[in-house]
Amino acid sequence: MRDILTPLPDSLLMARRWWVALSGGADSVALLYALAAYRDNSPAPPIHAIHVNHGLHPAAGEWSALCQRHADTLNIPLHISVCSIEPSGRGVEADARRERYRAFESVLVEGDILFTAHHADDMVETVLLRLLRGAGPRGLSGIPRERTCGAGRIFRPLLNTTAESLRNAVEAGGLEYVTDPSNLETEQDRNYLRQIVLPAVAERWPGYRETIQRAAGLQAMAQQRLSQLPLPRAETATGEAALVIDPTADVAELAAQIHQWLGESELDSPDRRRLVELARQALDAGQDRLPELRWGDACLRVWNGWVVRANEPRQGILLPDEVIVGEGMEGVWGHLGWEPAQDGPAFSMGTRLSCAVSGELDSLAPLNRPKKPTKKWLQELRIPPWWRRHLPVLWSENHPVWLLPVGPLSAIEHGAEQSASPGLRPVWRPLTTV
Repeated sequence: MRDILTPLPDSLLMARRWWVALSGGADSVALLYALAAYRDNSPAPPIHAIHVNHGLHPAAGEWSALCQRHADTLNIPLHISVCSIEPSGRGVEADARRERYRAFESVLVEGDILFTAHHADDMVETVLLRLLRGAGPRGLSGIPRERTCGAGRIFRPLLNTTAESLRNAVEAGGLEYVTDPSNLETEQDRNYLRQIVLPAVAERWPGYRETIQRAAGLQAMAQQRLSQLPLPRAETATGEAALVIDPTADVAELAAQIHQWLGESELDSPDRRRLVELARQALDAGQDRLPELRWGDACLRVWNGWVVRANEPRQGILLPDEVIVGEGMEGVWGHLGWEPAQDGPAFSMGTRLSCAVSGELDSLAPLNRPKKPTKKWLQELRIPPWWRRHLPVLWSENHPVWLLPVGPLSAIEHGAEQSASPGLRPVWRPLTTV
């Protein structure tokens, strides 16, 4: 089984710990046994495995049990993460992927490497799907062999190995694996490519995998060159990425900058005509307008001299009734964490605070600032207008004491401390969808 692994970079051997993303399918089972064989014959970091139970299939519990049996056989600790899929409007597959990577990020610490079993067929399917959606060089470069994931990194050692080779290796070893029946359906685009299109391509061009992978490598080189070109970047107060508009640029030049900027993300780019029109509006629009471009699940919005990859707060979402200082929380309303405060106002560990949204406040007063209408303050604080009624506000003793993500309010003395002992400050990021 170890033979399916190509030589591993020396940097991986210096990792703190190896993790294996184990779904129970033939690909991930092959990867688990290959890394275990490597560990048994060569110096290697400790191996752990993680299985994410999405709860989307009646047999999900059986799949988890199978993963546990494989892990026990190899004496590899297994972390099983059971997640709840909350619909975002982007489709079940995208929502499951989001939760899966959140689970991965939750276990990885600095120095950890997560191995995933993405293979040559996954690479080909990804490139073709992105081509059909009009992607640029970054999208057409396919699946990266290595990238960051939370505090650790992901490494994909099987991108040159076919799915058939992995399945054959598992079956030759007499190893049990999961076959997800949803993979045989053709309603989803990826499955349609896999079941209908690629078999026909293989009859005409049997070497299509190598050709498409070579093309993806060339696109990766092009994207690397593009990424070195300077782009003026910014970020909104709510964490949305933004491109600073150069008012001296012409329409074609700004459209090209927007395309390059989008190419650095996982978004598929809209067509040239729509990019040019957004660039024209961005250069001509007055301060009171918010030109936008929507396609698929994405939205670009012109605001504050920027083109913003805008997220919008989900409507009708309730904030938690109470938060406890020092305890992280996450829901569709966002992620709340805590960091030590070096100076200034901070909360004591264990303090109980209630929540409301900024739209419920007629006025507010940031710390050491005068009281003004909430709308006016949020304009001056450069909060994007689509967020101004939806920011969480922490309350103590019936007083608003902290506006997230802006900072403390004048009533902070009702819930925070300014003593010599270090306290905690809230850190909030929204979890959003357009």
